[in-house]
Amino acid sequence: MVATEPIIDEEKLQHRYLRASKFLFLLTVIYSLWTALVIMVAFFLQQGSKWAVLTIEQWILSAIVLIGAVIGLEVIFLLHYLLTKKKHQLPEKQKQSSYIQGKELVNFTVPLDAKGGIFSKTYILIDETKVLNIRYQMIPSNDLWGQKQ
Repeated sequence: MVATEPIIDEEKLQHRYLRASKFLFLLTVIYSLWTALVIMVAFFLQQGSKWAVLTIEQWILSAIVLIGAVIGLEVIFLLHYLLTKKKHQLPEKQKQSSYIQGKELVNFTVPLDAKGGIFSKTYILIDETKVLNIRYQMIPSNDLWGQKQ
């Protein structure tokens, strides 16, 4: 059966990616500010760039490479998180929920694309707030009426 709630690993993954994103963003901002400082000192104060170890062109090029790498990593983080999140969610058809006796009723149909026919219903108490309704198709609609409706 497919998991309906995010698993702990998914939450840890989200926390790690968020922490890594903050660190990469901070690193990029600090490096960009340093590059801007080197450019301003070199041009406005006419000090040159010998004090900054690299030339102005090298600082600008390294900043561009760093920003590009950070953007690439952020895209990879986002795609990986979204793909792992999708694996642990039910299809949209199966997310129909209502309430019964003050508890959230989560429906799950076997087979997933079953429509019509006769279904068995099994209610399972998950916790104090949720009830699982497993609907199993016992007789398909085309066995009852000769054609699918």
